[in-house]
This record gives sequence, C-alpha cells and structure tokens, in this order.
Amino acid sequence: MRAALAAVWAVILSGGIVQMANGLQTELLGVRAGQEAFPPWTIGVLMAGYYVGYSAAPLLIRTIIRRLGHVRTIAIGLALAACMIVLHGIFVTPIVWTLLRLVSGLALASNYVACESWISERSENRVRGRIFSTYMVVQMVGMTAAQFLLAAGDPKTLGPFLLAGGIFLAATLPVIFLAKGAPGAAPPEPFGLVHLFQVSPLGATATTLAGMSWSILFTFGPVYAHAEHFSVPQVGLFMGAAMAAGGVLQFPLGWISDAIGRRTTIALMCALGVAASLFGMWAEGRGIVLLYVASALVGGFLFPLYALAVAHTNDAVAPTIRVAATAGLVLLFGLGSIAGPLAAGWAMTVLGPISFFGLLAAVLAVTVAAAVTSR
Repeated sequence: MRAALAAVWAVILSGGIVQMANGLQTELLGVRAGQEAFPPWTIGVLMAGYYVGYSAAPLLIRTIIRRLGHVRTIAIGLALAACMIVLHGIFVTPIVWTLLRLVSGLALASNYVACESWISERSENRVRGRIFSTYMVVQMVGMTAAQFLLAAGDPKTLGPFLLAGGIFLAATLPVIFLAKGAPGAAPPEPFGLVHLFQVSPLGATATTLAGMSWSILFTFGPVYAHAEHFSVPQVGLFMGAAMAAGGVLQFPLGWISDAIGRRTTIALMCALGVAASLFGMWAEGRGIVLLYVASALVGGFLFPLYALAVAHTNDAVAPTIRVAATAGLVLLFGLGSIAGPLAAGWAMTVLGPISFFGLLAAVLAVTVAAAVTSR
C-alpha cells in the first residue's frame, strides 16, 4: 500500500486540486445559469455539452498519450480547461457556454485518462480498491472545498471564473515538478467497448450509471437548490454536504470492497443510495436541514461508485491494455453523463424539483440490479 501510494501521490494530489477547480466551475455555472434565468432544458443541454467533449476524448487519448506522455497530456489538458472557464465568465450566452463546455470536457477527460491509467499501472489488484478510494477521497476534499469558494465572490462577476482557472493551472504543478516514474506510452492494440463489457460487465455498466448519477447531482444539484430558494452560500452547503459525505465513506467502502468483493459492495452501497434518495423526496418541503441530510446521504453512497467500478474493471484487465481500458471507462462515464443532465432537465421541467431525488433513486436502483445480475 505504501509503495503504491509513493508511486502515485503526486497524481492523487493533482486530482484533488483539479476537482476543487471543477467543483467550483460546475456550481458557478449552475448558479449563474439560474441567475440568468436559463430554462431547465437549456441548462440540461449546455451541461450535457461538457460530457459530449468528455466522451470524445477517449477516442483520441491513446494517440495523445503515446505522443506526449502522461505528464504533458495532463499539463496541456488543465491549461486548456483553465482557459475555457475564464471564457465562460466573459461570454454569457447558452450557445457559447455549450461550445466552451464541450472543449472543457475534452480537456478534463484527457487529464482523467492520463491520471487514472497512471494509478492503475502502479497499483496491484490487492490494494487497487484502497488506492482508487484514496484518489477519490482527495478529489472529494477538493470538491467540498470548492463549495466554500463559491461564496467568496459574486457569480455575476468575472472574479470567481478567474479563480477557477487559476486553480486548474495550480493542479499542473505536482505532476510537473514532483511526479516520477510515469508509465510508458499507450499500447498500440485497440480495446473496444464490446470487449470491455465482455471482460467486466458490471464494471462497464456501473461506470456508465455512475456517470449518469454523478452528472445529475453535479449539474442539477445547484439548480434544484436554487429552485428551493436556497441562497448562494446555502447552495454551496447543500452540494458540500454531498461531497463531504462521499469523501468520508470513500475509503471505508474501498477497503470493504478489497475485503468482501466489489460486486457485493456496489450492490449494498447503491441500495442504501436508493433509500437515501427516497428520503430526499420525502424531505422536500420539510425544512432545509432535512434536505442537507438527504444530500449528505445520497452523496455518501453515490460518489464512491465510480472508484469501485474502475477498480473492479482493472482487476480483470491485463496491464498492457490499461490505458486503453481506462479510456473506454472514461468514454462510458461520459456517455452516461450526457444522459444525466438531459434526463434531469426534462424531468424538472415536466415534474418539478421533486424529480431530482426521484431520478437519482431510479438510476441507483438500476445499478443495484446490474450488481445482482452481472459478474
């Protein structure tokens, strides 16, 4: 465990800083879109634009990493992401935001593939769940911190957008100056999505559903809170509760998955997530404190899903194809994430705010079914 952490700690630190910036930009855009009175369906489309770009990156990433290497891929991707969020603060229209979100998704997905394939390459099966959970805990810490940064400036000014861009640039520093022993170039052989589902049906399916549930919570959590008349600081607390709980439960669930198996852990965790989402539906209109509790419970059982799905898949793939397999997982996560905002935008337009927790319950229920029926 210590040896594996020593090989990837700089990448993990960078990932936490990235998620601080990404969490800030996501909440910032959600709140600003509400302030600009963008309709829910419009918000769904422009938020989905991020995941279109996110899904395109895995189709290119093996070539990019082979030519540039992991370190330069991460650095260039984060510099591009920094530029995109600053431009959001300058050009505030749905069409421009959709295009900027697409490029941002492409840049950040390239970063994630490089980081996560690096971690998979340097982690053995017996500790992979804990290593990925550590990676996700640090990311949850970053995302939780971002919620408090949201209250540091007025979303209608350029300042918070510049802050998010600066944090993205800061995330390049650990990898550039502190990381050693980056993996070799991406292997030339292809590894398609069909093969990924054949090798790890549950890992591929759970990754897709994790993308859908994460994107619903990230992109429409602030919209839901705004619809419930939360102030900007209260929106930050609502989202921060989800991310803090996800960080607290991430490592224990990773350890449990190493001990009793990832399929069983995923099934139990998502079943509890369904119950938490139903509690959120019940809590609507019964006070802000109960909604904070619901957010924390849902986030605690939802956010660890991606790390467990990735660890489950990497348990089954050969080391020589881990970059390609990781790219496939990021693609599946992106495809699920495209569906999330579109479904949430439609549901909240037709059914109202209560559909936010209802949709999360439905996605997590499907994940339970996948864990019970898949290997």
